[in-house]
Amino acid sequence: MSTQGGGAELQTKSIASLPTAMTAAAFMGIAWYLAFELNVRILLTFNRRGLYFWSCVLCSSGIIIHVLSICLTNFQIWNHYSASVVIEVTWLTYVGSQSLVLYSRLHLVVSRWAGYRWVLPMIAGNIVLVGGTSFFVALISMYPTMAKYRDLNTAMMRIDKVQVATFFTVETILSLLYIKETHHFLSVTAVCHDSTNSRRVLLHLIWVNIFIISLDIAVLGLCYSGFFFLQGYFKAAVYAVKLRAEFSILNSLRSVVEVNSSRGRGSHPSDGQNSETRRSGNMWALQKLRSRRDNAHQRVGSDDHQCIKMEREVIVRHEPLSPETSADLDRVSSVNSTSFLKR
Repeated sequence: MSTQGGGAELQTKSIASLPTAMTAAAFMGIAWYLAFELNVRILLTFNRRGLYFWSCVLCSSGIIIHVLSICLTNFQIWNHYSASVVIEVTWLTYVGSQSLVLYSRLHLVVSRWAGYRWVLPMIAGNIVLVGGTSFFVALISMYPTMAKYRDLNTAMMRIDKVQVATFFTVETILSLLYIKETHHFLSVTAVCHDSTNSRRVLLHLIWVNIFIISLDIAVLGLCYSGFFFLQGYFKAAVYAVKLRAEFSILNSLRSVVEVNSSRGRGSHPSDGQNSETRRSGNMWALQKLRSRRDNAHQRVGSDDHQCIKMEREVIVRHEPLSPETSADLDRVSSVNSTSFLKR
């Protein structure tokens, strides 16, 4: 294909028109800008360890190399088979690590982690089975000696649509888990705590995940509409936008949880919090309950009783209470209930 304008000639291998090429360039610019910015932020901000750090680095770096490889291939600058290998490797890297970014911060909002142990096997199975299958079929179909087998290329296109739908399903499940657990967390803490900043961050988290789902729907629609060329650039741009949004809100969420932990809240074991800190958290919660008991005559009984029940749920979100602490909670709850009945 050739497009002439002002004496200049643009020749590409796969682009059908100059507007299509310009659209692809716009998506490439968005992906590069966000990915480079995130790499700088991540490397300057975080300690270089942990699942969250490495998932973010792999995702942003994969986007940068993937888009560059596609561009060089489409404009016939890099025609060797190794270009196809790099494209497929970087694709699987940034798509797979995107799910791990969400997983690595899920424990911050999940009330009972034991009920969500299936999430990581789901992500790993999707990457290995679906992503791996698409990866190897694509490499085989693009091998120079395999170009004559049209059925293999057709199979690759069908498998590509299946993997897009499967990754969409997995990432939508993760986003829905965030929405569900964040809504639950808001309902639990609404009566007992008045933290405008915490509620703002949690509501922001819900809206960000709704936005992420809408972006995934756009990728799915573009894939099934047949725009195979634009799909590579658009998907990279979408994943860069998703990663940037998640990076911002998940860091804010972590800051909120750290503030609450400094006041004595329990946390997920992966945060490295020792048993002494968790015991201090239980004692802080009990002091709050005793304070409510001592000032019960200044409060509405039904709200106080509901607050006792919800406070217990907040305390045991990630760490079971000791028998002594649980018994103390029962005594505090009993005193407040009796106080309510006497009014």
